Amino acid sequence: MFPHQNIRRSNSGFSLVEIMIGIGLGLASLIIILQIFSVFEGQKRTTTSGADAQVNGGVALFSIERDVRMAGYGVNVPAAFGCTVNSSYNGINQPVLSLMPVTIIKGINGLPDVVKILSSSKDNWSIPARIIVDHPAPASNVFLNTTLGIAVNDLMVAYEAGKDCTLLQVTGIPSGNVQIHHQNTSPWNPPGGQNIFPAAGYSAGAMLLNLGALVIRTYSVNAQSDMLLSDFVSATNTSIVQTLAPNIVNLQAQYGFDTRTSPGDARTDTWSDTMIDADSSTVIGDSGDISRLYAVRLAVAARSALLEKPKPDGTCDITTTTSANMPVWSGGTIDVSKNPDGTANASWTCYRYKVFETVIPVRNSIWREK
Repeated sequence: MFPHQNIRRSNSGFSLVEIMIGIGLGLASLIIILQIFSVFEGQKRTTTSGADAQVNGGVALFSIERDVRMAGYGVNVPAAFGCTVNSSYNGINQPVLSLMPVTIIKGINGLPDVVKILSSSKDNWSIPARIIVDHPAPASNVFLNTTLGIAVNDLMVAYEAGKDCTLLQVTGIPSGNVQIHHQNTSPWNPPGGQNIFPAAGYSAGAMLLNLGALVIRTYSVNAQSDMLLSDFVSATNTSIVQTLAPNIVNLQAQYGFDTRTSPGDARTDTWSDTMIDADSSTVIGDSGDISRLYAVRLAVAARSALLEKPKPDGTCDITTTTSANMPVWSGGTIDVSKNPDGTANASWTCYRYKVFETVIPVRNSIWREK
């Protein structure tokens, strides 16, 4: 009898109390595991998001730096800098273009700047040619001292001191005479040069600058915090806009001038948000000022994609996310309390920021001094 009772008792299973205790211990262990996983996953997402910001900012800055280094290539006459370039496409006058290697359009109240870079696409010869016979406005051919490096479909800029510049396209290079044609078979050449050539045309001694295919690249930040590149296509007079990098919240730029007494030493001594009277001339931003532009200082502010969870009062725990201070660069504080479109961003402290800053030499200006 007693052995039988022991067998029944050993097969009776867990009691209700034992089951309740086991469930309680399991739930407690599960809660601890989930809390550890949640903290770890949050840290992983924060780290990954910060790494993404670093990559995005680096890509954006590298792209701008590469183009700024080529700024002004093909514009080999320093006196032509700042010249107003008139042009027409399919008989429609185009917006006036300023012959500047780098143009910085400042954002209002700390909003992102816009950086525009101009250069020539010529990959062989890009030297100026001199007009040797007066060129009347209605004429469609230009007599030059050389056609070296000039090819059909090249875009060229006519320059003469005291006159606006004119953009024209080469439609032919006849043999026998050293000249080029710019007939209205090209959409860039209106009949008779109407509305774009100076009334008196260009005199002998004026210059033609060979830009090949005109390269104009514009960098900006849109309302969605994307770094955009607008690439001008001269063949169709259109621009192709592409997104370079996401989560770029600000772009700041400054001109670097050599303001020392002429001739200077091609070293930057003054940083300015805008064009300045660098050579004590009477017109700010004339060829004397622009030819003293030897560097551009840039800062790109990238933001992590992850919005850290705010506290009940709407602020973020700065010990685990970001500093309460706004990012800075050599040119001052970068205002990230506003979105790129100017709207307020109350959650700006809930992000991590990375600022990439560099000084880029405008080497085509420097090489002219050597």
